[in-house]
Amino acid sequence: MKNYASAILLASATLTTFSVTAIAEEGNWYLNPAIGYQDFDSDRDLDGEPLLSIGAEYRYGEHWASEIRIMDSSPDGDNGDVDLLQYGIDGIYYFGRMDKFDPYAAVGIGHAEFDGDNGEDNETQYDAGVGFRYAFTEKWSLKADAKVIYGHDDDTQDTLLLVGLSYAFDGAARQSEPVDADADGVADSKDQCPNTPTGASVDANGCALDSDSDGVPDYKDECPDTPAGRQVDERGCKFVLTSTEEIAINVNFATDSSEVTEAYMAEVEKAANFLKQYADVTAVIEGYTDDTGKASYNESLSQRRADAVMAVLVERFGIAADRLTAKGYGEAKPIESNDSKVGRAANRRVVAVIKAEVEK
Repeated sequence: MKNYASAILLASATLTTFSVTAIAEEGNWYLNPAIGYQDFDSDRDLDGEPLLSIGAEYRYGEHWASEIRIMDSSPDGDNGDVDLLQYGIDGIYYFGRMDKFDPYAAVGIGHAEFDGDNGEDNETQYDAGVGFRYAFTEKWSLKADAKVIYGHDDDTQDTLLLVGLSYAFDGAARQSEPVDADADGVADSKDQCPNTPTGASVDANGCALDSDSDGVPDYKDECPDTPAGRQVDERGCKFVLTSTEEIAINVNFATDSSEVTEAYMAEVEKAANFLKQYADVTAVIEGYTDDTGKASYNESLSQRRADAVMAVLVERFGIAADRLTAKGYGEAKPIESNDSKVGRAANRRVVAVIKAEVEK
Protein backbone atom coordinates (compact mmCIF):
# COMPACT_ATOMS: atom_id res chain seq x y z
CA MET A 1 0.00 0.00 0.00
CA LYS A 2 2.03 2.92 -1.27
CA ASN A 3 -0.67 5.32 -0.20
CA TYR A 4 -1.07 3.83 3.28
CA ALA A 5 1.44 6.17 4.94
CA SER A 6 -0.07 9.25 3.32
CA ALA A 7 -3.55 8.08 4.28
CA ILE A 8 -2.54 7.64 7.91
CA LEU A 9 -0.87 11.07 7.97
CA LEU A 10 -3.92 12.71 6.45
CA ALA A 11 -6.27 10.88 8.81
CA SER A 12 -4.16 11.73 11.85
CA ALA A 13 -4.06 15.40 10.96
CA THR A 14 -7.76 15.51 10.30
CA LEU A 15 -8.71 13.69 13.48
CA THR A 16 -6.34 15.75 15.61
CA THR A 17 -8.12 18.87 14.35
CA PHE A 18 -11.51 17.28 15.05
CA SER A 19 -10.45 16.20 18.54
CA VAL A 20 -9.40 19.71 19.51
CA THR A 21 -12.65 21.08 18.09
CA ALA A 22 -14.67 18.45 19.96
CA ILE A 23 -13.10 19.35 23.29
CA ALA A 24 -13.62 23.06 22.67
CA GLU A 25 -17.29 22.52 21.72
CA GLU A 26 -18.06 20.14 24.60
CA GLY A 27 -17.86 17.16 22.24
CA ASN A 28 -20.09 16.31 19.30
CA TRP A 29 -17.78 13.89 17.47
CA TYR A 30 -17.33 10.17 16.91
CA LEU A 31 -14.04 8.57 15.85
CA ASN A 32 -14.94 5.72 13.46
CA PRO A 33 -12.06 3.32 12.61
CA ALA A 34 -13.23 0.31 10.60
CA ILE A 35 -12.26 -2.61 8.42
CA GLY A 36 -14.20 -3.56 5.33
CA TYR A 37 -14.42 -5.24 1.99
CA GLN A 38 -14.91 -3.60 -1.41
CA ASP A 39 -16.21 -5.52 -4.42
CA PHE A 40 -15.39 -3.75 -7.68
CA ASP A 41 -17.36 -3.32 -10.87
CA SER A 42 -16.33 -5.93 -13.48
CA ASP A 43 -15.28 -3.11 -15.85
CA ARG A 44 -12.47 -2.17 -13.47
CA ASP A 45 -10.68 -5.53 -13.82
CA LEU A 46 -9.95 -5.46 -10.07
CA ASP A 47 -10.45 -8.24 -7.55
CA GLY A 48 -12.44 -7.60 -4.36
CA GLU A 49 -10.18 -6.48 -1.54
CA PRO A 50 -10.23 -5.85 2.22
CA LEU A 51 -9.59 -2.27 3.24
CA LEU A 52 -8.94 0.00 6.18
CA SER A 53 -11.11 3.01 6.89
CA ILE A 54 -11.14 5.83 9.38
CA GLY A 55 -13.72 8.54 9.78
CA ALA A 56 -14.72 11.47 11.94
CA GLU A 57 -18.46 11.96 12.44
CA TYR A 58 -20.20 15.04 13.77
CA ARG A 59 -23.64 14.44 15.31
CA TYR A 60 -25.84 17.54 15.08
CA GLY A 61 -28.72 16.15 17.12
CA GLU A 62 -30.97 13.12 17.36
CA HIS A 63 -31.30 12.61 13.59
CA TRP A 64 -28.61 14.40 11.54
CA ALA A 65 -24.85 13.86 11.27
CA SER A 66 -22.00 14.13 8.77
CA GLU A 67 -18.81 12.09 8.42
CA ILE A 68 -15.47 12.70 6.74
CA ARG A 69 -13.91 9.35 5.77
CA ILE A 70 -10.68 7.96 4.31
CA MET A 71 -10.27 4.41 2.97
CA ASP A 72 -7.07 2.68 1.82
CA SER A 73 -6.68 -0.65 -0.02
CA SER A 74 -4.49 -2.50 -2.57
CA PRO A 75 -6.70 -4.54 -4.88
CA ASP A 76 -5.15 -6.95 -7.41
CA GLY A 77 -5.76 -6.17 -11.07
CA ASP A 78 -5.05 -7.75 -14.43
CA ASN A 79 -2.01 -5.49 -14.72
CA GLY A 80 -0.73 -5.89 -11.16
CA ASP A 81 -1.54 -4.36 -7.81
CA VAL A 82 -3.25 -1.01 -7.54
CA ASP A 83 -2.93 1.29 -4.55
CA LEU A 84 -6.34 2.84 -3.98
CA LEU A 85 -7.00 5.84 -1.76
CA GLN A 86 -10.63 7.03 -1.36
CA TYR A 87 -11.87 9.93 0.70
CA GLY A 88 -15.05 11.96 0.93
CA ILE A 89 -17.91 13.18 3.08
CA ASP A 90 -21.29 11.63 3.90
CA GLY A 91 -24.54 13.10 5.13
CA ILE A 92 -26.24 10.78 7.62
CA TYR A 93 -29.85 10.57 8.80
CA TYR A 94 -30.55 8.55 11.97
CA PHE A 95 -34.11 7.24 12.01
CA GLY A 96 -34.46 7.28 15.81
CA ARG A 97 -32.75 5.35 18.53
CA MET A 98 -34.43 2.15 19.77
CA ASP A 99 -32.80 1.29 23.08
CA LYS A 100 -29.15 0.69 22.09
CA PHE A 101 -29.84 0.31 18.35
CA ASP A 102 -29.57 3.39 16.13
CA PRO A 103 -30.23 2.73 12.37
CA TYR A 104 -29.39 5.27 9.69
CA ALA A 105 -29.14 6.02 5.96
CA ALA A 106 -26.24 7.87 4.33
CA VAL A 107 -25.39 9.55 1.02
CA GLY A 108 -22.12 11.20 0.08
CA ILE A 109 -19.57 12.40 -2.42
CA GLY A 110 -15.88 11.57 -2.61
CA HIS A 111 -12.69 11.24 -4.64
CA ALA A 112 -10.64 8.15 -5.54
CA GLU A 113 -6.98 7.88 -6.58
CA PHE A 114 -5.90 4.68 -8.38
CA ASP A 115 -2.10 4.26 -8.54
CA GLY A 116 -0.91 1.22 -10.54
CA ASP A 117 1.82 0.05 -12.86
CA ASN A 118 0.02 1.69 -15.76
CA GLY A 119 -0.08 5.08 -14.09
CA GLU A 120 -2.54 7.03 -12.03
CA ASP A 121 -6.25 7.52 -12.48
CA ASN A 122 -8.62 9.74 -10.50
CA GLU A 123 -12.39 9.76 -10.33
CA THR A 124 -15.30 11.44 -8.58
CA GLN A 125 -17.50 9.07 -6.59
CA TYR A 126 -21.02 9.15 -5.17
CA ASP A 127 -22.20 6.73 -2.52
CA ALA A 128 -25.43 5.72 -0.77
CA GLY A 129 -26.21 3.10 1.82
CA VAL A 130 -27.67 2.10 5.15
CA GLY A 131 -26.19 1.09 8.48
CA PHE A 132 -26.59 1.09 12.22
CA ARG A 133 -24.83 2.02 15.41
CA TYR A 134 -25.11 -0.24 18.47
CA ALA A 135 -24.09 1.29 21.80
CA PHE A 136 -22.11 -0.87 24.23
CA THR A 137 -21.51 1.99 26.66
CA GLU A 138 -21.94 5.75 26.65
CA LYS A 139 -18.69 6.15 24.68
CA TRP A 140 -18.15 2.88 22.80
CA SER A 141 -20.35 1.55 20.02
CA LEU A 142 -20.31 -0.79 17.03
CA LYS A 143 -20.87 0.89 13.66
CA ALA A 144 -21.61 -1.08 10.50
CA ASP A 145 -22.86 -0.11 7.07
CA ALA A 146 -23.32 -1.28 3.49
CA LYS A 147 -22.93 1.09 0.54
CA VAL A 148 -23.03 1.31 -3.20
CA ILE A 149 -20.27 3.49 -4.71
CA TYR A 150 -20.87 4.99 -8.13
CA GLY A 151 -17.80 6.03 -10.14
CA HIS A 152 -18.92 9.05 -12.12
CA ASP A 153 -16.07 9.23 -14.60
CA ASP A 154 -16.12 5.60 -15.77
CA ASP A 155 -19.77 4.79 -14.99
CA THR A 156 -18.90 2.00 -12.55
CA GLN A 157 -20.69 0.61 -9.54
CA ASP A 158 -18.84 -0.93 -6.57
CA THR A 159 -20.22 -2.30 -3.29
CA LEU A 160 -18.71 -1.75 0.14
CA LEU A 161 -19.17 -3.31 3.58
CA LEU A 162 -17.69 -1.69 6.70
CA VAL A 163 -17.69 -2.58 10.38
CA GLY A 164 -15.81 -0.90 13.19
CA LEU A 165 -15.68 0.15 16.82
CA SER A 166 -16.49 3.83 17.41
CA TYR A 167 -15.48 6.12 20.24
CA ALA A 168 -17.63 9.09 21.27
CA PHE A 169 -15.92 12.18 22.61
CA ASP A 170 -17.44 13.81 25.69
CA GLY A 171 -20.97 14.89 24.92
CA ALA A 172 -21.41 12.99 21.69
CA ALA A 173 -23.15 10.05 23.29
CA ARG A 174 -25.45 12.35 25.20
CA GLN A 175 -26.19 14.25 22.02
CA SER A 176 -27.34 11.04 20.36
CA GLU A 177 -29.76 10.14 23.14
CA PRO A 178 -33.43 10.43 22.10
CA VAL A 179 -35.05 13.77 22.91
CA ASP A 180 -37.32 13.68 25.98
CA ALA A 181 -38.83 17.15 26.22
CA ASP A 182 -40.96 16.49 29.31
CA ALA A 183 -38.18 14.53 31.08
CA ASP A 184 -40.45 11.60 31.96
CA GLY A 185 -38.01 8.92 30.78
CA VAL A 186 -39.90 8.19 27.53
CA ALA A 187 -38.42 9.53 24.28
CA ASP A 188 -40.57 12.02 22.36
CA SER A 189 -40.71 9.61 19.41
CA LYS A 190 -42.62 7.13 21.62
CA ASP A 191 -44.34 9.55 24.01
CA GLN A 192 -48.13 9.51 23.53
CA CYS A 193 -48.56 12.12 26.28
CA PRO A 194 -45.72 14.58 25.55
CA ASN A 195 -46.65 17.24 28.11
CA THR A 196 -46.67 15.18 31.31
CA PRO A 197 -45.83 17.42 34.30
CA THR A 198 -42.35 17.06 35.78
CA GLY A 199 -42.20 14.36 38.43
CA ALA A 200 -45.38 12.55 37.39
CA SER A 201 -45.11 8.75 37.24
CA VAL A 202 -45.78 7.50 33.71
CA ASP A 203 -46.31 4.21 31.89
CA ALA A 204 -44.37 2.87 28.89
CA ASN A 205 -46.28 5.24 26.58
CA GLY A 206 -45.32 8.32 28.60
CA CYS A 207 -48.83 8.83 29.99
CA ALA A 208 -49.50 9.56 33.66
CA LEU A 209 -50.37 6.54 35.77
CA ASP A 210 -53.89 6.13 37.13
CA SER A 211 -53.41 3.34 39.67
CA ASP A 212 -57.03 3.16 40.84
CA SER A 213 -58.49 3.58 37.30
CA ASP A 214 -60.83 6.39 38.34
CA GLY A 215 -59.96 8.68 35.42
CA VAL A 216 -57.82 11.02 37.56
CA PRO A 217 -54.01 10.59 37.11
CA ASP A 218 -52.00 9.76 40.22
CA TYR A 219 -50.25 13.14 40.33
CA LYS A 220 -53.65 14.86 40.72
CA ASP A 221 -55.39 12.15 42.75
CA GLU A 222 -55.95 13.15 46.38
CA CYS A 223 -57.76 9.85 47.07
CA PRO A 224 -55.51 7.27 45.37
CA ASP A 225 -57.31 4.14 46.60
CA THR A 226 -60.80 4.80 45.25
CA PRO A 227 -62.57 1.46 44.51
CA ALA A 228 -62.96 0.59 40.83
CA GLY A 229 -66.10 2.06 39.26
CA ARG A 230 -66.65 4.68 41.96
CA GLN A 231 -67.88 8.06 40.76
CA VAL A 232 -65.22 10.66 41.67
CA ASP A 233 -64.72 14.40 41.43
CA GLU A 234 -61.82 16.22 39.77
CA ARG A 235 -59.61 15.49 42.80
CA GLY A 236 -60.14 11.74 42.46
CA CYS A 237 -62.26 11.60 45.63
CA LYS A 238 -65.73 10.12 46.01
CA PHE A 239 -68.51 12.19 44.53
CA VAL A 240 -70.81 13.31 47.32
CA LEU A 241 -74.49 13.81 46.57
CA THR A 242 -75.93 17.04 47.89
CA SER A 243 -79.63 16.28 47.46
CA THR A 244 -82.06 13.39 47.83
CA GLU A 245 -82.58 11.42 44.63
CA GLU A 246 -85.68 9.37 43.94
CA ILE A 247 -85.57 6.75 41.22
CA ALA A 248 -88.88 5.38 40.04
CA ILE A 249 -87.86 1.96 38.86
CA ASN A 250 -91.32 1.14 37.48
CA VAL A 251 -91.70 -2.35 38.80
CA ASN A 252 -95.37 -3.19 38.50
CA PHE A 253 -97.17 -6.22 39.87
CA ALA A 254 -100.16 -8.30 39.04
CA THR A 255 -103.16 -7.99 41.32
CA ASP A 256 -102.49 -9.53 44.74
CA SER A 257 -98.91 -10.52 43.67
CA SER A 258 -95.44 -9.67 44.99
CA GLU A 259 -93.46 -11.52 42.29
CA VAL A 260 -90.84 -9.48 40.40
CA THR A 261 -91.03 -10.83 36.88
CA GLU A 262 -88.11 -11.00 34.43
CA ALA A 263 -89.69 -8.20 32.40
CA TYR A 264 -88.82 -5.72 35.18
CA MET A 265 -85.25 -6.83 35.93
CA ALA A 266 -83.81 -4.02 33.78
CA GLU A 267 -85.73 -1.52 35.92
CA VAL A 268 -84.29 -2.96 39.14
CA GLU A 269 -80.84 -2.89 37.56
CA LYS A 270 -81.12 0.90 37.13
CA ALA A 271 -81.28 1.30 40.90
CA ALA A 272 -78.45 -1.24 41.33
CA ASN A 273 -76.19 0.69 38.95
CA PHE A 274 -76.87 3.96 40.74
CA LEU A 275 -76.06 2.38 44.10
CA LYS A 276 -72.82 0.89 42.72
CA GLN A 277 -71.78 4.24 41.31
CA TYR A 278 -72.36 6.08 44.57
CA ALA A 279 -71.08 3.43 46.91
CA ASP A 280 -71.67 5.26 50.20
CA VAL A 281 -75.37 6.10 49.78
CA THR A 282 -78.30 4.03 51.06
CA ALA A 283 -81.77 3.47 49.65
CA VAL A 284 -85.29 2.90 50.89
CA ILE A 285 -87.32 0.54 48.72
CA GLU A 286 -90.93 1.71 48.96
CA GLY A 287 -93.82 -0.57 47.98
CA TYR A 288 -97.37 0.52 47.09
CA THR A 289 -100.70 -1.06 46.11
CA ASP A 290 -103.98 0.08 44.62
CA ASP A 291 -107.07 0.40 46.87
CA THR A 292 -108.52 -3.00 46.07
CA GLY A 293 -109.12 -4.95 49.29
CA LYS A 294 -108.65 -4.02 52.93
CA ALA A 295 -106.11 -1.34 53.83
CA SER A 296 -104.38 -3.63 56.36
CA TYR A 297 -103.95 -6.34 53.74
CA ASN A 298 -102.68 -3.85 51.19
CA GLU A 299 -100.04 -2.62 53.62
CA SER A 300 -98.85 -6.21 54.12
CA LEU A 301 -98.87 -6.82 50.35
CA SER A 302 -96.87 -3.64 49.67
CA GLN A 303 -94.28 -4.72 52.24
CA ARG A 304 -93.89 -8.06 50.45
CA ARG A 305 -93.42 -6.21 47.17
CA ALA A 306 -90.75 -3.96 48.64
CA ASP A 307 -89.03 -6.99 50.21
CA ALA A 308 -89.11 -8.79 46.86
CA VAL A 309 -87.37 -5.93 45.02
CA MET A 310 -84.81 -5.61 47.81
CA ALA A 311 -84.06 -9.34 47.53
CA VAL A 312 -83.40 -8.96 43.80
CA LEU A 313 -81.00 -6.07 44.44
CA VAL A 314 -79.09 -8.12 47.00
CA GLU A 315 -79.13 -11.58 45.45
CA ARG A 316 -78.95 -10.79 41.75
CA PHE A 317 -77.08 -7.48 41.61
CA GLY A 318 -74.79 -7.76 44.64
CA ILE A 319 -75.94 -4.70 46.61
CA ALA A 320 -75.08 -4.98 50.32
CA ALA A 321 -78.22 -5.63 52.36
CA ASP A 322 -77.18 -3.15 55.04
CA ARG A 323 -77.50 -0.33 52.50
CA LEU A 324 -81.16 -1.12 51.81
CA THR A 325 -84.42 -0.77 53.74
CA ALA A 326 -87.79 -2.09 52.52
CA LYS A 327 -90.99 -0.30 53.56
CA GLY A 328 -94.59 -0.99 52.51
CA TYR A 329 -97.07 1.91 52.38
CA GLY A 330 -100.13 0.03 51.16
CA GLU A 331 -102.61 2.10 49.19
CA ALA A 332 -101.21 5.43 50.42
CA LYS A 333 -99.75 7.95 48.00
CA PRO A 334 -101.43 6.83 44.73
CA ILE A 335 -99.96 8.36 41.60
CA GLU A 336 -103.03 7.69 39.46
CA SER A 337 -106.76 7.45 40.15
CA ASN A 338 -107.90 4.07 41.43
CA ASP A 339 -111.16 4.49 39.51
CA SER A 340 -109.69 2.91 36.38
CA LYS A 341 -107.90 -0.33 35.57
CA VAL A 342 -104.91 1.61 34.15
CA GLY A 343 -104.70 3.82 37.23
CA ARG A 344 -104.80 0.86 39.62
CA ALA A 345 -102.01 -0.89 37.65
CA ALA A 346 -99.82 2.23 37.93
CA ASN A 347 -100.35 2.38 41.69
CA ARG A 348 -99.15 -1.21 42.17
CA ARG A 349 -95.53 -0.12 42.12
CA VAL A 350 -92.15 0.02 43.86
CA VAL A 351 -90.00 3.15 44.16
CA ALA A 352 -86.34 3.36 45.26
CA VAL A 353 -85.59 6.49 47.29
CA ILE A 354 -81.87 7.21 47.55
CA LYS A 355 -80.77 8.78 50.79
CA ALA A 356 -77.95 11.13 49.92
CA GLU A 357 -74.91 11.92 52.04
CA VAL A 358 -74.91 15.70 52.41
CA GLU A 359 -71.55 17.41 52.07
CA LYS A 360 -70.75 19.63 55.06
